Amino acid sequence: MFNLVKKDFLTLSKSKSDLLELLFMPFILIAILGFALGNLIMGGSNSIDTFHIGIVNEQNIEEDLIRLETDLMEQSLPEEMAAELLAGAQQIDPSAVLREVFEDESLEEIMIVNEFADTESAQEAMKEEEIAGFITIPEAFSYNVWRSIYLEEDSAATLEMTVLTNESLSGVILTSVVTTFVDQYNLETSIALATDGRAETEANTEEHGEIMSLSVEEPISAFQYYTIGMGVMFALSTAPALASRAFKEKEQHVFGRIMLSGTKPLTYLSSKMISGTLVTFIQLVILFLFSTLIFGTFKGRDFDFWIDMGYITGLYSLLIGSITSLLTSISLHSNNNNTVNFFGSFVSVFAFLGGSFTPVEQFSEALKQVGNWTPNGATMTSYLQLMQGFEFQEVLPLMLRVVGMIIICIVVAVIIFPKRRLD
Repeated sequence: MFNLVKKDFLTLSKSKSDLLELLFMPFILIAILGFALGNLIMGGSNSIDTFHIGIVNEQNIEEDLIRLETDLMEQSLPEEMAAELLAGAQQIDPSAVLREVFEDESLEEIMIVNEFADTESAQEAMKEEEIAGFITIPEAFSYNVWRSIYLEEDSAATLEMTVLTNESLSGVILTSVVTTFVDQYNLETSIALATDGRAETEANTEEHGEIMSLSVEEPISAFQYYTIGMGVMFALSTAPALASRAFKEKEQHVFGRIMLSGTKPLTYLSSKMISGTLVTFIQLVILFLFSTLIFGTFKGRDFDFWIDMGYITGLYSLLIGSITSLLTSISLHSNNNNTVNFFGSFVSVFAFLGGSFTPVEQFSEALKQVGNWTPNGATMTSYLQLMQGFEFQEVLPLMLRVVGMIIICIVVAVIIFPKRRLD
Protein backbone atom coordinates (compact mmCIF):
# COMPACT_ATOMS: atom_id res chain seq x y z
CA MET A 1 0.00 0.00 0.00
CA PHE A 2 2.90 2.34 0.73
CA ASN A 3 4.03 2.15 -2.89
CA LEU A 4 0.51 3.00 -4.09
CA VAL A 5 0.35 6.06 -1.85
CA LYS A 6 3.86 7.07 -2.91
CA LYS A 7 2.78 6.76 -6.54
CA ASP A 8 -0.16 9.12 -5.96
CA PHE A 9 2.11 11.70 -4.34
CA LEU A 10 4.68 11.48 -7.15
CA THR A 11 1.99 11.79 -9.80
CA LEU A 12 0.45 14.78 -8.04
CA SER A 13 3.82 16.49 -7.59
CA LYS A 14 4.42 16.33 -11.35
CA SER A 15 1.11 18.02 -12.15
CA LYS A 16 1.66 21.77 -12.08
CA SER A 17 -2.02 22.50 -12.62
CA ASP A 18 -3.09 20.44 -9.60
CA LEU A 19 -0.41 21.95 -7.39
CA LEU A 20 -1.42 25.43 -8.52
CA GLU A 21 -5.06 24.73 -7.67
CA LEU A 22 -4.50 22.99 -4.35
CA LEU A 23 -1.69 25.12 -2.89
CA PHE A 24 -1.23 28.46 -4.63
CA MET A 25 -4.78 29.42 -5.64
CA PRO A 26 -6.21 29.44 -2.10
CA PHE A 27 -3.27 31.52 -0.88
CA ILE A 28 -3.70 34.02 -3.71
CA LEU A 29 -7.43 34.33 -3.01
CA ILE A 30 -6.76 34.81 0.71
CA ALA A 31 -4.41 37.68 -0.10
CA ILE A 32 -6.86 39.31 -2.54
CA LEU A 33 -9.93 38.98 -0.33
CA GLY A 34 -8.02 39.77 2.86
CA PHE A 35 -6.68 43.09 1.55
CA ALA A 36 -9.89 43.97 -0.30
CA LEU A 37 -12.07 43.29 2.76
CA GLY A 38 -9.55 44.14 5.43
CA ASN A 39 -12.14 45.85 7.60
CA LEU A 40 -14.51 42.89 7.51
CA ILE A 41 -15.12 41.10 10.76
CA MET A 42 -17.39 38.13 11.03
CA GLY A 43 -20.52 39.07 12.90
CA GLY A 44 -19.20 42.56 13.40
CA SER A 45 -22.62 43.88 14.32
CA ASN A 46 -22.90 41.18 16.97
CA SER A 47 -19.50 41.60 18.60
CA ILE A 48 -19.74 41.66 22.38
CA ASP A 49 -18.79 45.02 23.90
CA THR A 50 -18.84 45.58 27.62
CA PHE A 51 -22.19 46.98 28.76
CA HIS A 52 -23.71 48.08 32.06
CA ILE A 53 -26.70 46.57 33.86
CA GLY A 54 -28.52 47.59 37.01
CA ILE A 55 -29.77 45.75 40.08
CA VAL A 56 -32.47 47.13 42.35
CA ASN A 57 -32.67 45.20 45.61
CA GLU A 58 -35.86 46.05 47.52
CA GLN A 59 -35.27 43.40 50.20
CA ASN A 60 -34.26 43.69 53.82
CA ILE A 61 -32.34 40.44 54.35
CA GLU A 62 -31.89 40.95 58.09
CA GLU A 63 -35.61 41.29 58.68
CA ASP A 64 -36.35 38.37 56.35
CA LEU A 65 -33.96 36.12 58.30
CA ILE A 66 -35.67 37.07 61.55
CA ARG A 67 -39.07 36.27 60.02
CA LEU A 68 -37.74 32.91 58.78
CA GLU A 69 -36.34 32.09 62.22
CA THR A 70 -39.72 32.80 63.75
CA ASP A 71 -41.43 30.57 61.18
CA LEU A 72 -39.04 27.72 61.88
CA MET A 73 -39.53 27.95 65.62
CA GLU A 74 -43.29 27.82 65.09
CA GLN A 75 -42.82 24.47 63.40
CA SER A 76 -41.60 23.05 66.72
CA LEU A 77 -38.26 22.11 65.21
CA PRO A 78 -35.35 21.29 67.51
CA GLU A 79 -33.27 24.38 68.20
CA GLU A 80 -30.14 22.90 66.62
CA MET A 81 -31.99 21.96 63.43
CA ALA A 82 -33.57 25.40 63.20
CA ALA A 83 -30.16 27.04 63.60
CA GLU A 84 -28.68 24.76 60.93
CA LEU A 85 -31.49 25.56 58.48
CA LEU A 86 -31.13 29.27 59.19
CA ALA A 87 -27.40 29.13 58.46
CA GLY A 88 -28.11 27.22 55.26
CA ALA A 89 -30.66 29.84 54.22
CA GLN A 90 -27.99 32.54 54.26
CA GLN A 91 -25.72 30.40 52.07
CA ILE A 92 -28.39 29.72 49.46
CA ASP A 93 -29.86 33.24 49.49
CA PRO A 94 -31.04 33.54 45.84
CA SER A 95 -30.31 37.27 45.66
CA ALA A 96 -26.72 36.66 46.81
CA VAL A 97 -26.30 33.77 44.35
CA LEU A 98 -27.60 36.00 41.55
CA ARG A 99 -24.99 38.63 42.41
CA GLU A 100 -22.27 35.96 42.34
CA VAL A 101 -23.40 34.97 38.86
CA PHE A 102 -23.05 38.52 37.53
CA GLU A 103 -19.71 39.03 39.28
CA ASP A 104 -18.26 35.77 37.95
CA GLU A 105 -14.98 36.05 36.05
CA SER A 106 -16.58 34.59 32.92
CA LEU A 107 -18.89 37.62 32.70
CA GLU A 108 -16.79 40.44 34.13
CA GLU A 109 -15.45 41.45 30.71
CA ILE A 110 -18.95 41.48 29.23
CA MET A 111 -21.15 43.28 31.75
CA ILE A 112 -20.67 45.70 34.64
CA VAL A 113 -23.19 45.67 37.50
CA ASN A 114 -24.48 48.94 38.98
CA GLU A 115 -26.53 49.21 42.17
CA PHE A 116 -29.63 51.41 42.20
CA ALA A 117 -31.63 52.45 45.25
CA ASP A 118 -35.01 52.25 43.54
CA THR A 119 -36.71 51.35 40.26
CA GLU A 120 -37.22 54.98 39.22
CA SER A 121 -33.50 55.76 39.21
CA ALA A 122 -32.77 52.56 37.25
CA GLN A 123 -35.42 53.44 34.68
CA GLU A 124 -33.96 56.91 34.30
CA ALA A 125 -30.48 55.46 33.75
CA MET A 126 -31.88 53.10 31.13
CA LYS A 127 -33.62 55.97 29.31
CA GLU A 128 -30.28 57.76 29.18
CA GLU A 129 -28.80 54.49 27.80
CA GLU A 130 -26.37 54.32 30.70
CA ILE A 131 -27.46 50.72 31.31
CA ALA A 132 -28.80 48.06 28.93
CA GLY A 133 -31.38 46.86 31.44
CA PHE A 134 -31.95 46.17 35.09
CA ILE A 135 -33.21 43.47 37.43
CA THR A 136 -35.52 44.21 40.32
CA ILE A 137 -35.35 41.90 43.33
CA PRO A 138 -38.74 42.55 44.97
CA GLU A 139 -39.42 42.80 48.67
CA ALA A 140 -39.35 39.45 50.51
CA PHE A 141 -38.07 37.64 47.41
CA SER A 142 -35.53 35.52 49.29
CA TYR A 143 -37.94 35.03 52.18
CA ASN A 144 -40.58 33.54 49.86
CA VAL A 145 -37.97 31.23 48.30
CA TRP A 146 -36.90 30.04 51.75
CA ARG A 147 -40.49 29.32 52.75
CA SER A 148 -40.91 27.22 49.60
CA ILE A 149 -37.82 25.19 50.46
CA TYR A 150 -38.11 24.79 54.21
CA LEU A 151 -41.87 25.00 54.82
CA GLU A 152 -43.02 23.51 51.50
CA GLU A 153 -45.30 26.46 50.84
CA ASP A 154 -46.26 27.64 47.38
CA SER A 155 -44.90 31.14 47.89
CA ALA A 156 -44.64 33.47 44.93
CA ALA A 157 -41.07 34.64 44.28
CA THR A 158 -40.57 36.47 41.01
CA LEU A 159 -37.64 38.42 39.62
CA GLU A 160 -38.49 41.42 37.49
CA MET A 161 -36.28 42.17 34.48
CA THR A 162 -36.44 45.24 32.24
CA VAL A 163 -34.28 45.63 29.11
CA LEU A 164 -33.81 48.56 26.78
CA THR A 165 -34.58 46.41 23.74
CA ASN A 166 -35.08 42.67 23.40
CA GLU A 167 -33.42 42.63 19.98
CA SER A 168 -30.07 44.00 21.16
CA LEU A 169 -27.22 41.62 21.91
CA SER A 170 -26.91 43.01 25.45
CA GLY A 171 -30.62 42.32 26.02
CA VAL A 172 -30.27 38.77 24.75
CA ILE A 173 -27.25 38.13 26.98
CA LEU A 174 -28.93 39.57 30.08
CA THR A 175 -32.09 37.56 29.43
CA SER A 176 -30.07 34.38 28.90
CA VAL A 177 -28.09 34.79 32.10
CA VAL A 178 -31.20 35.44 34.21
CA THR A 179 -33.13 32.60 32.58
CA THR A 180 -30.25 30.20 33.19
CA PHE A 181 -30.03 31.30 36.82
CA VAL A 182 -33.78 30.86 37.40
CA ASP A 183 -33.89 27.43 35.75
CA GLN A 184 -30.90 26.19 37.73
CA TYR A 185 -32.19 27.54 41.03
CA ASN A 186 -35.65 26.07 40.43
CA LEU A 187 -34.01 22.71 39.79
CA GLU A 188 -32.13 22.90 43.07
CA THR A 189 -35.31 23.94 44.87
CA SER A 190 -37.15 20.93 43.45
CA ILE A 191 -34.38 18.66 44.69
CA ALA A 192 -34.62 20.25 48.13
CA LEU A 193 -38.38 19.75 48.24
CA ALA A 194 -37.98 16.13 47.16
CA THR A 195 -35.71 15.55 50.17
CA ASP A 196 -38.34 16.59 52.73
CA GLY A 197 -37.35 20.25 52.65
CA ARG A 198 -33.74 19.69 53.71
CA ALA A 199 -31.88 21.97 51.33
CA GLU A 200 -28.18 21.72 50.78
CA THR A 201 -26.30 23.74 53.38
CA GLU A 202 -23.02 23.74 51.54
CA ALA A 203 -22.17 26.71 49.39
CA ASN A 204 -23.25 26.21 45.83
CA THR A 205 -20.10 26.06 43.75
CA GLU A 206 -21.78 25.54 40.41
CA GLU A 207 -21.22 28.35 37.90
CA HIS A 208 -24.68 29.16 36.59
CA GLY A 209 -23.34 31.20 33.73
CA GLU A 210 -21.21 28.34 32.48
CA ILE A 211 -24.05 27.09 30.28
CA MET A 212 -23.57 30.14 28.08
CA SER A 213 -20.94 30.22 25.38
CA LEU A 214 -19.97 33.88 25.26
CA SER A 215 -16.76 34.80 23.53
CA VAL A 216 -14.71 37.83 24.47
CA GLU A 217 -12.09 37.11 21.83
CA GLU A 218 -11.34 39.55 19.04
CA PRO A 219 -13.81 39.27 16.16
CA ILE A 220 -12.82 37.18 13.14
CA SER A 221 -10.86 39.28 10.64
CA ALA A 222 -11.09 38.98 6.86
CA PHE A 223 -7.72 37.19 6.66
CA GLN A 224 -8.77 34.70 9.33
CA TYR A 225 -12.17 34.09 7.79
CA TYR A 226 -10.93 33.54 4.25
CA THR A 227 -7.96 31.45 5.33
CA ILE A 228 -10.47 28.99 6.75
CA GLY A 229 -12.98 29.45 3.94
CA MET A 230 -10.56 28.98 1.08
CA GLY A 231 -8.77 26.18 2.92
CA VAL A 232 -11.83 23.96 3.35
CA MET A 233 -13.09 24.77 -0.15
CA PHE A 234 -9.91 23.86 -2.01
CA ALA A 235 -9.36 20.86 0.25
CA LEU A 236 -12.73 19.59 -0.96
CA SER A 237 -11.37 19.80 -4.52
CA THR A 238 -8.71 17.24 -3.61
CA ALA A 239 -11.22 14.38 -3.68
CA PRO A 240 -12.34 14.70 -7.34
CA ALA A 241 -8.76 15.45 -8.43
CA LEU A 242 -7.45 12.15 -7.01
CA ALA A 243 -10.54 10.17 -8.05
CA SER A 244 -10.13 11.36 -11.66
CA ARG A 245 -6.59 10.06 -11.64
CA ALA A 246 -7.87 6.69 -10.42
CA PHE A 247 -10.23 6.51 -13.41
CA LYS A 248 -7.37 7.40 -15.76
CA GLU A 249 -5.38 4.55 -14.24
CA LYS A 250 -8.24 2.24 -15.07
CA GLU A 251 -8.43 3.52 -18.69
CA GLN A 252 -4.67 3.15 -19.08
CA HIS A 253 -4.86 -0.41 -17.67
CA VAL A 254 -2.73 0.59 -14.68
CA PHE A 255 -5.46 -0.63 -12.33
CA GLY A 256 -5.53 -4.00 -14.11
CA ARG A 257 -1.77 -4.42 -13.85
CA ILE A 258 -1.91 -3.55 -10.16
CA MET A 259 -4.54 -6.27 -9.66
CA LEU A 260 -2.41 -8.78 -11.62
CA SER A 261 0.49 -8.05 -9.29
CA GLY A 262 -1.52 -9.62 -6.46
CA THR A 263 -2.75 -6.42 -4.85
CA LYS A 264 -6.19 -6.79 -3.31
CA PRO A 265 -8.92 -4.46 -4.63
CA LEU A 266 -9.65 -3.04 -1.19
CA THR A 267 -5.96 -2.34 -0.71
CA TYR A 268 -6.06 -0.17 -3.82
CA LEU A 269 -9.19 1.58 -2.52
CA SER A 270 -7.59 2.13 0.89
CA SER A 271 -4.54 3.69 -0.77
CA LYS A 272 -6.78 6.28 -2.42
CA MET A 273 -8.34 7.11 0.92
CA ILE A 274 -4.95 7.44 2.62
CA SER A 275 -3.62 9.56 -0.24
CA GLY A 276 -6.62 11.89 -0.06
CA THR A 277 -6.26 12.19 3.70
CA LEU A 278 -2.54 12.93 3.66
CA VAL A 279 -2.71 15.36 0.73
CA THR A 280 -5.51 17.30 2.41
CA PHE A 281 -3.78 17.41 5.78
CA ILE A 282 -0.50 18.62 4.26
CA GLN A 283 -2.37 21.13 2.11
CA LEU A 284 -4.18 22.68 5.10
CA VAL A 285 -1.10 22.69 7.33
CA ILE A 286 0.93 24.52 4.66
CA LEU A 287 -1.89 27.01 4.09
CA PHE A 288 -2.38 27.75 7.79
CA LEU A 289 1.35 28.09 8.50
CA PHE A 290 2.09 30.37 5.54
CA SER A 291 -0.99 32.48 6.25
CA THR A 292 0.17 32.90 9.85
CA LEU A 293 3.75 33.74 8.88
CA ILE A 294 2.79 36.29 6.22
CA PHE A 295 -0.57 37.68 7.40
CA GLY A 296 -0.39 36.84 11.12
CA THR A 297 -3.65 34.90 10.86
CA PHE A 298 -3.21 32.71 13.92
CA LYS A 299 -0.43 34.66 15.57
CA GLY A 300 -0.26 34.50 19.36
CA ARG A 301 -2.44 31.41 19.76
CA ASP A 302 -1.53 29.01 22.54
CA PHE A 303 -0.51 25.37 22.26
CA ASP A 304 -3.97 24.04 23.16
CA PHE A 305 -5.47 26.00 20.29
CA TRP A 306 -3.11 24.37 17.80
CA ILE A 307 -3.85 20.93 19.23
CA ASP A 308 -7.58 21.48 18.73
CA MET A 309 -6.93 22.81 15.23
CA GLY A 310 -5.02 19.61 14.55
CA TYR A 311 -7.97 17.49 15.67
CA ILE A 312 -10.37 19.32 13.35
CA THR A 313 -7.90 19.27 10.46
CA GLY A 314 -7.27 15.56 10.93
CA LEU A 315 -10.98 14.70 10.92
CA TYR A 316 -11.67 16.88 7.89
CA SER A 317 -8.71 15.35 6.05
CA LEU A 318 -10.04 11.89 6.83
CA LEU A 319 -13.43 12.95 5.46
CA ILE A 320 -11.84 14.16 2.21
CA GLY A 321 -9.98 10.85 2.01
CA SER A 322 -13.23 8.91 2.44
CA ILE A 323 -14.93 11.04 -0.23
CA THR A 324 -11.97 10.30 -2.52
CA SER A 325 -12.48 6.56 -2.00
CA LEU A 326 -16.23 6.91 -2.60
CA LEU A 327 -15.76 8.82 -5.87
CA THR A 328 -13.13 6.28 -6.94
CA SER A 329 -15.54 3.40 -6.30
CA ILE A 330 -18.37 5.11 -8.17
CA SER A 331 -16.25 5.94 -11.22
CA LEU A 332 -14.78 2.44 -11.47
CA HIS A 333 -18.10 0.73 -10.81
CA SER A 334 -20.00 2.79 -13.41
CA ASN A 335 -17.05 2.82 -15.81
CA ASN A 336 -17.32 6.57 -16.39
CA ASN A 337 -16.01 9.74 -14.79
CA ASN A 338 -19.21 11.78 -14.94
CA THR A 339 -19.95 11.51 -11.23
CA VAL A 340 -16.48 12.73 -10.33
CA ASN A 341 -16.76 15.64 -12.74
CA PHE A 342 -20.19 16.53 -11.38
CA PHE A 343 -18.90 16.54 -7.81
CA GLY A 344 -15.99 18.74 -8.90
CA SER A 345 -18.35 21.25 -10.46
CA PHE A 346 -20.57 21.11 -7.36
CA VAL A 347 -17.73 22.14 -5.02
CA SER A 348 -18.60 25.82 -5.50
CA VAL A 349 -22.16 25.11 -4.32
CA PHE A 350 -20.81 23.40 -1.21
CA ALA A 351 -18.50 26.38 -0.73
CA PHE A 352 -21.40 28.82 -0.84
CA LEU A 353 -23.58 26.80 1.54
CA GLY A 354 -20.66 26.25 3.91
CA GLY A 355 -19.86 29.97 4.04
CA SER A 356 -16.50 30.00 2.27
CA PHE A 357 -17.43 33.12 0.28
CA THR A 358 -19.47 34.99 2.90
CA PRO A 359 -21.15 34.20 6.25
CA VAL A 360 -24.44 32.61 5.15
CA GLU A 361 -26.21 33.54 8.40
CA GLN A 362 -26.39 37.04 6.94
CA PHE A 363 -28.89 35.67 4.43
CA SER A 364 -30.85 33.18 6.50
CA GLU A 365 -30.48 31.19 9.69
CA ALA A 366 -32.03 28.23 7.86
CA LEU A 367 -29.32 28.47 5.20
CA LYS A 368 -26.69 28.39 7.92
CA GLN A 369 -28.20 25.22 9.38
CA VAL A 370 -28.18 23.59 5.93
CA GLY A 371 -24.57 24.64 5.43
CA ASN A 372 -23.54 23.08 8.73
CA TRP A 373 -24.62 19.71 7.33
CA THR A 374 -22.16 19.96 4.43
CA PRO A 375 -18.63 18.56 4.88
CA ASN A 376 -16.91 21.93 4.51
CA GLY A 377 -19.62 23.89 6.35
CA ALA A 378 -19.50 21.79 9.52
CA THR A 379 -15.70 21.98 9.52
CA MET A 380 -15.56 25.71 8.82
CA THR A 381 -18.00 26.52 11.62
CA SER A 382 -15.90 24.39 13.97
CA TYR A 383 -12.73 26.26 12.99
CA LEU A 384 -14.37 29.66 13.45
CA GLN A 385 -15.86 28.77 16.82
CA LEU A 386 -12.48 27.51 17.95
CA MET A 387 -10.96 30.85 16.95
CA GLN A 388 -13.62 32.68 18.96
CA GLY A 389 -12.60 30.94 22.16
CA PHE A 390 -14.76 27.81 22.16
CA GLU A 391 -13.33 24.57 23.52
CA PHE A 392 -13.07 21.47 21.33
CA GLN A 393 -15.80 19.81 23.41
CA GLU A 394 -18.17 22.60 22.38
CA VAL A 395 -17.63 21.98 18.66
CA LEU A 396 -17.76 18.21 19.12
CA PRO A 397 -21.40 17.94 17.88
CA LEU A 398 -20.33 19.40 14.52
CA MET A 399 -17.34 17.09 14.40
CA LEU A 400 -19.59 14.12 15.08
CA ARG A 401 -21.42 15.03 11.88
CA VAL A 402 -18.09 14.84 10.08
CA VAL A 403 -17.41 11.43 11.65
CA GLY A 404 -20.83 10.25 10.50
CA MET A 405 -20.08 11.37 6.95
CA ILE A 406 -16.76 9.52 7.06
CA ILE A 407 -18.42 6.27 8.09
CA ILE A 408 -21.13 6.54 5.42
CA CYS A 409 -18.62 7.28 2.64
CA ILE A 410 -16.34 4.40 3.64
CA VAL A 411 -19.17 1.86 3.91
CA VAL A 412 -20.69 2.81 0.54
CA ALA A 413 -17.28 2.91 -1.13
CA VAL A 414 -16.42 -0.60 0.07
CA ILE A 415 -19.81 -1.99 -0.97
CA ILE A 416 -19.77 -0.74 -4.56
CA PHE A 417 -16.05 -1.04 -5.29
CA PRO A 418 -15.36 -3.69 -7.99
CA LYS A 419 -13.95 -6.85 -6.43
CA ARG A 420 -12.33 -8.08 -9.64
CA ARG A 421 -9.94 -6.82 -12.29
CA LEU A 422 -11.59 -4.42 -14.76
CA ASP A 423 -10.92 -4.53 -18.49
